[in-house]
Formats: sequence, C-alpha cells, structure tokens
Amino acid sequence: MATMALQFALNRLFVVTSNLGSVFENAEIEQRWLVELEKVIVQADPDLVALHCQEIGGKDFEVTMPKVQDFIRKLRELPCFANFDRVRGWFDMAYERSAEFTALGSLYLIHKRVEPVFLWDFHDSEFVEVKGDEVVYSDLSSNHTHCRERFPDDFYPGVKWSRKGFLHTRWRLFGSRKLNFVNIHLFHDDDNLVALETSPSVYCSYRKRALEYTLSRLAASIKDISEPLYIYGDFNFRLDFSAVVKHIMSSLNNEPQLVKETDGSVVYRHEEGPKEDVLKVERKRFALRNGTHFTEKYKELLQYDRELKGLSELRELPVEFQPSYPFSESEDQGTVYMEKRCPAWCDRILMNESALKLVVESPLGCMYNMMAKTVCVGDHKPIYLFFTVTSTAPMSQIPGFHAYRA
Repeated sequence: MATMALQFALNRLFVVTSNLGSVFENAEIEQRWLVELEKVIVQADPDLVALHCQEIGGKDFEVTMPKVQDFIRKLRELPCFANFDRVRGWFDMAYERSAEFTALGSLYLIHKRVEPVFLWDFHDSEFVEVKGDEVVYSDLSSNHTHCRERFPDDFYPGVKWSRKGFLHTRWRLFGSRKLNFVNIHLFHDDDNLVALETSPSVYCSYRKRALEYTLSRLAASIKDISEPLYIYGDFNFRLDFSAVVKHIMSSLNNEPQLVKETDGSVVYRHEEGPKEDVLKVERKRFALRNGTHFTEKYKELLQYDRELKGLSELRELPVEFQPSYPFSESEDQGTVYMEKRCPAWCDRILMNESALKLVVESPLGCMYNMMAKTVCVGDHKPIYLFFTVTSTAPMSQIPGFHAYRA
C-alpha cells in the first residue's frame, strides 16, 4: 500500500482572500501586507496560490487605482514566488464602466513542479493550457477565461451605486481534477441604526439575495454539481446585531440601561453612580467601552453568526479565529478594532460538499486561519485555507512531472 501511495503526487493548495481597500492608500500597510503574505507562503510551501482580492485600487479608487499594477509586480517579485512559473490574473480596474465595475481582483500562481494546468475558456467551452504569465488589467470584457458579473442595482435599494459582484474561474489540474474558484464581494451594512432595528437586519436579506443569485449563475455555468467549488471573498456577513448587543449588555455585572438620544443614536449607560456610556451606536459608529468580547470571548459570539443558515449548498470549516473586520488602520494598533462597525467575520472561505470533502480528507491536514493577527494590514485581516490533495493520475501519466515531494 505504501508503494502504491507514492505513485501519486501530493499537491498543496493555499487559498486566501483579502479586502485591499486600505493597502493602496498607505505604503507602510502595503509593505506589511506583503511581508505577512510571504511568511505564510514560505510556511505552507504551496503548489498553487489562489488569491482573491476585493476593493482593488482602494476606497478612493479614482486616485489610487494606478497603484494596482505596481502592487502586483511587488507581489510577483517576492522571493517565495521565485519558482512559480505560471501566473493568471484578472483585475477589474475600469471604474469608468460603472455598470460593470466590481473592483475585484483574482490572482493564481502555479509552482513549476505542477504540470500541466488548464483553464476553462467560457466562450469556446474548452480547457486551454496555462503557460507563462498573463495578468489582465482594466477592462476584462475581451478575456474569456473568467466569468465576471456585477450585481444589479436593485439588489441594494437606497444606495446610488455599488461595485459588488463575483468573478469565476474554472481549472483542470493535478491530473484531471476540476476546481472552481469564485471571488465574491457582497453588500455591506450601510447604517448601524438600521441594522439594529430588526433581527435579522434588512442588509442580511440583500446579501442573501445576491449570494443565491451567484449560486444560481454558477449552477448554470458549471452544470456538473459534483465539481468542487470554492467561493471566498468579503461576504460582509454580520452578526445578528440586536442579539449581540443584548448578549454583551446582559453579560455585564451591572447591566446598563438603554437610552435613545435625540439625534437617533442608541446608548447603553449606567444611570446609578457616575454616568458612564458602556456602548454607543450611531449611524457610522460602534463604540464599546470594553471590546474584549471580540478579542478574548469571541467564541461566545459565533452563535450570532447566522447568515449562512438556510444556504444548504455551502459549507465552512469551524471558525477558530476572531472577527476579521473592522481593524484599526493605525500602524501601532494591529489588534484593535475601529469604532465603526460591530466586529464580524466578514471575510470567509466557503465551499460546496465535494470541495469540503477534498479539504477534510487532506493527507497533510488543513488549516483555516487569519493572517497578520498582530500586525496592521488594513481594516480587513486576510483569511486563508491550506490543504492538500493527491493527483488523480499516477505520476508516470502526468506530462512534464519531474519530482515528487512527500
């Protein structure tokens, strides 16, 4: 049995999602992000790196979009990628095409020990071999090795313009394995006070509609539901806000009283003794005096992470890391949350049943974790998944295979 096992190649996959909104606005954040990425890549020693980015070009994209290509050049030149001889990338930079613009970027890097690799052409309905480097910037409409779509305007009522959507690529690699990777960015919570009104909030329904729409589009495109699907990005999933607030307030020794201010903001305050605001919620502010619930006691709050319920098609590994958003953008506060939104697990790596099977059966185990836990890399912390799969053909049948690494 041992001899037979050695006839098949073992392949390491490293998938990672990162909202880059802060990276393009601060050179120091950019440098730290690159350093932290290299650390985990060196540790994982992957055969394939599948990076999904959201908000490329930053929040002020009209000003900072020109930095995108330079950022990718710096990433490509990291020493950890010296032996990756094929690259494919799609970066939607065409913000002037507002009806299509998603600000999504997907980058795939393939180690030279992996051959051959094929990418699906959605126009010609065939797999084409991947050779060399090809990264497409700006207008992606003429490239057919990806499928990209911006969500319709009416999916997010009340917002003038949204750059949310998804980007799908389909691969054949590691013998004859077919894998689908989907980069996604769903709608955010625009107003904390609105999110606090109902349970679940109205924003949850907007995200659910967009995600179900995405899954239906993918089903029509992939057709074979047994093909592994990894869908990851900034889902903007939030905790059940009103339930979390009640949980935190009731856990305090001296439960504060709810006070509604004349400006519409909500305050929880101790009325006896020195008046002290424990929590204040405004339209764009979430100020909690003691935030250890999200750093030390975050596992208690996972029960309020409910947006995946009802979506039976998607799976996720157990979440063992604290909320990925919104972290401070100050370089000396890598572990501190901004007083902007209630912290939540916005950045996720989800998959269908067949994709999950590959992960849990990984010969070398798997890891689902947060990158840069103690270092400031922007308001979102990147989330990664590492796992291994065997090739579907013996090494002797894989063209160009040169070496086996246990």
